[in-house]
Amino acid sequence: MTLKVFTAFSGYDSQCMALDRMKINYELVGWSEIDKYAIMAHNAIYPQYKDRNFGDISKIDWENVPDFDLFTYSFPCTDISSTGQQKGLEEGSGTRSGLLWECKKAIELKRPKYLLMENVKALTLKKFLPYLHKWHSFLTEMGYTNFTQILNSKNFGVPQNRERVFMVSILGDAWFDFPKPFQSDKKLKDLLDENVDDRYYLSQRCLSSSIRKNEIQREKGNGFTFKPTNGDCIAKTITTHPNDRLDDNYIIEPLEPRTDGISNTITTVQKDNLLYEPINNKYFRIRKLTEKECFRLMDVSDENINKIQNSGISKTQQYKMAGNSIVVNVLYFIFKNLFKQ
Repeated sequence: MTLKVFTAFSGYDSQCMALDRMKINYELVGWSEIDKYAIMAHNAIYPQYKDRNFGDISKIDWENVPDFDLFTYSFPCTDISSTGQQKGLEEGSGTRSGLLWECKKAIELKRPKYLLMENVKALTLKKFLPYLHKWHSFLTEMGYTNFTQILNSKNFGVPQNRERVFMVSILGDAWFDFPKPFQSDKKLKDLLDENVDDRYYLSQRCLSSSIRKNEIQREKGNGFTFKPTNGDCIAKTITTHPNDRLDDNYIIEPLEPRTDGISNTITTVQKDNLLYEPINNKYFRIRKLTEKECFRLMDVSDENINKIQNSGISKTQQYKMAGNSIVVNVLYFIFKNLFKQ
């Protein structure tokens, strides 16, 4: 039996990556994406489904879409996330997050056996919880049994502190157990590249600015600080602009000094982008995460990362689509429980 799948707000399709990892027999009968860079990435990874993008979800005529068993909808978090404008997701409001309600058309007409929703944890907060309850009530009226839980990717073998709310819905009377968290020894450093281009290292100007902002925040008693890591930790949440915040993931790399005090590994780099610690004549450099490292923190395989990067998508857009996506291994364990029979 072949599982028929439709993914809405697909991105590069972490959902299909999770199904691939399960080695389940499935067919993507359709997907919905309007971002041209996400479409480029999807086509690079799944060229066989290039002609099955139905585009803008608000304009889909679901009568023309083949039937499907699984419908996934990771609708935009733009108007829910704490980093956004929090315009909300009122039905008919015209907000990006309000596109959730466009999914009603697909569910009412197609009545797929399985539904999977994913979004930011903020959807469960007091301000937005009424909308989640309203959506839950709609699905119940449609005959679905619904199961909702917040899962953190750091509890599923991926070293990123990323909490997201998932709702699994099954048509008819059913029961579903979300996957249980488990311990993992994997750290951020396990996903880092050994040789990174110089452009990822902070300039002296950036270093000075970050240190100055750090001191200001400390004086105010805030915990929002610039704190580079050697990678022996769990990464902070990957965002769509992962190098814009003072408390983003930054890597500090100690360098072995030569007799003249300059590292052998950076002879072509200006000394002004180094941090110097007088004790033991130590030098350090601090850098941003690369696009590839961000994708790895979303549990995308290097094979698929290479396909995305070879498609000509800019580095800025790569960062954005990584931050917009779903951690593959979390989806894998959800699907494993959902389709274990």
